[in-house]
Amino acid sequence: MNKISITIPARIASSRLPGKMLKKLGDKPVIQHTIERAKCVRNCYQIFVVTDSPEIVRLAESLDVHGLLTSPECRSGTERIVSVLDKISGDWIFNLQGDEPFVDPRLIETLMDNSNLYQTDLITAIYRIHDLEEVFNPNVVKVVCDHAGYALYFSRNPIPYCRDVPQNQWLTKQTFWGHLGIYGYRRDVLERYYQLKSSDLEQAESLEQLRFLFNGYRIKTYETKGKSVAIDTSEDLAKAEALLHLSTK
Repeated sequence: MNKISITIPARIASSRLPGKMLKKLGDKPVIQHTIERAKCVRNCYQIFVVTDSPEIVRLAESLDVHGLLTSPECRSGTERIVSVLDKISGDWIFNLQGDEPFVDPRLIETLMDNSNLYQTDLITAIYRIHDLEEVFNPNVVKVVCDHAGYALYFSRNPIPYCRDVPQNQWLTKQTFWGHLGIYGYRRDVLERYYQLKSSDLEQAESLEQLRFLFNGYRIKTYETKGKSVAIDTSEDLAKAEALLHLSTK
């Protein structure tokens, strides 16, 4: 059985909502909700918060998880993890975004279980899109897969493109899949990260997972019925606050 750790990357200077990790959601900072969800995951060996913020490190350690300080120059969550990989244990390393305060611990457990079943380099979660607005929303990352559920490509644009079909009928003609920002990586994949070539695709889409596909790595997808709420903007934070209020009624 693989030994699995969870890492939570948390950048303090978010471009769209600066300081979002420490903004209050209910009576707790956003990242505290995420940490507490991670602590509910069974069979997790250790939890690490990797961040460029000393304040977030202190918060993590007050919650009895490991806080690791990283450079503010890290350009992605994966790069932030790799920069301190020698301090992180585990045969598989799971990347849980710090701005996912409603992530379901059972989904992470299922991905962990599946990482033992498949011969894959990475594993991630996807969900079926039922709202046409999401198909065209660049903040919702879309993915197309092969017949065995391995990712072929990720994009902020609608993929596939339904030629000669009115846009209001796309969901009746084609299945669209959204990507959730949870990854599991084999440790040896991360150990080779700095040797991997970046590409124009990764830079154009601003999607870190494209580096792995470009370099020939396989990403297994797992379909989940639910989806979490990522906080990227002040509007997202307001929606999360409303959702939290409903869940506590």
